[in-house]
Amino acid sequence: MDQDRLKDIQTAGISESQVNEDFVHWLKTKGPNYLLIVMIVIVAYLFFVRYQQGQTAQRAEAWDEYFGAINSGLPATHEDVAKTYSDIDAIEGLGLINAGDAYLNAVILGKTIGSNADISTKLSEEDRTFYLTKADNLYMLVVDKDDQSNGYSLLSVTALYGRAAVAEANGDIDLAKNFYEKIIARISNLYPALADQARSRIDTLPPLVNVITLPSDLDVTARNNQVLQRDPTAINTTVQSLTDITESDGSK
Repeated sequence: MDQDRLKDIQTAGISESQVNEDFVHWLKTKGPNYLLIVMIVIVAYLFFVRYQQGQTAQRAEAWDEYFGAINSGLPATHEDVAKTYSDIDAIEGLGLINAGDAYLNAVILGKTIGSNADISTKLSEEDRTFYLTKADNLYMLVVDKDDQSNGYSLLSVTALYGRAAVAEANGDIDLAKNFYEKIIARISNLYPALADQARSRIDTLPPLVNVITLPSDLDVTARNNQVLQRDPTAINTTVQSLTDITESDGSK
């Protein structure tokens, strides 16, 4: 083997040894820092994945509770769901609207909350006033949270319809008209059909000014038990007609 080849081999060995020494030095000085950075990135990624899984599970739980509240039909349950999951999707707005609807439906049916086929309690005037006030306050909470975004428009309009219905139930036609006008202003550009519906509701408001008073149960019972006075004179139209014909023939 010539001298040049031996020299090349020796030089390569020295270079490789130098590289190994540099790598070991890098591991001792900077390696732990880079290793720490890699570990932080891995931990952050795992935390992010875990966070996403938690968010998905919480969203699923929120919607399960929401539909459970619908099945219960109790406004207090809707309010609890709206408060507990206020930061998830549209749960808060939907829960408050459903709670308001439950109070309003009770007024329409004339029965207290919780009434069913087996147990039914008639709604008193005091309860009616409380239910309407409660429903209006719940609808108002939804309207107050309106950020004027397109996504929130349907929630806001639904709540305004609820407030208009409460105003009509209280006989405040001017206030109901005001809510319908707000609906038109809020939704006309996005959903013209809903704006037209609000205009139709305004057109049907004037007849509501004339309040119709329905008879009470006592009035109906008294009317049903009333004894009608009849004319004691018997009337037989057939016999009377034959008599008139006979008398007419005899006169001829």
